[in-house]
Amino acid sequence: MDYKIQKSKDGVIKVKFKEGYSSVIIPTKDGKNTICVSCQIGCPVKCKFCYSAKVGFKRSLTYEEILLQVKIAKKIIGKKPTSVVFMGMGEPLLNLKNVLDAAEEIHNKFLVAYHRITLSTSGLKNINKLISTKFNIAISFHSPFDKIRKTLMPFAISINKILNFAGKYCKKHHKKNYIMIEYALIKGINDREKDLKKLLELKWPKRTLFNLIEFNEIGKYKKANDKVYEKFKKEIIKKGFKCFIRKSRGRDIKASCGMLDYSR
Repeated sequence: MDYKIQKSKDGVIKVKFKEGYSSVIIPTKDGKNTICVSCQIGCPVKCKFCYSAKVGFKRSLTYEEILLQVKIAKKIIGKKPTSVVFMGMGEPLLNLKNVLDAAEEIHNKFLVAYHRITLSTSGLKNINKLISTKFNIAISFHSPFDKIRKTLMPFAISINKILNFAGKYCKKHHKKNYIMIEYALIKGINDREKDLKKLLELKWPKRTLFNLIEFNEIGKYKKANDKVYEKFKKEIIKKGFKCFIRKSRGRDIKASCGMLDYSR
């Protein structure tokens, strides 16, 4: 097992494997740990705001390589993870069999509840293959307008298809399962009043949870003002949905959202 460990000043740990992929251990103040795993080396989806896209795509990870990330994380923290999120490098829908098989084994071997395992996707043409999965689904959304979303995420499907999927998924599943909408507020791109208004007008299922991600700046894309984050959160909650602001963790070791890059 050839890997290196980097520790952030805020407690986050990045595990870098020699093949070129990384996983991230995110501890919380209450003693819980979330393990963020990768499913590919690089990423072919080419989202404009993500470092993984800039390094290109090498290959998909095997079932064993995905499981290894959780095994090593457990060894490092000395206990089983509280939750596992497929939010690292790569697009789960492009390595779906290995991702689903590994997620099932994480549930069985590491005793992580189904609703504590989340698959994050940018939303591709085969998204409906996730309707029957037992795991939570997070959708990298980032704009309520198709034109802007397509600019940010060239391979993303339409917003109507996302909403259709979300409705079917929630109808199919137990109340513990939810759809998480990931939204990184980017200055002048998706943080305007009209963006918030349109986001709230969309027909989201009741079990939709909004996760406002503290954006890690890349190129011309800059983080929105903190007051804008608070405004979005306030209005989303007022609309009847759960909403959280996910603060950037592990930025100093490039372990934050969108910062994992392929390197040997």
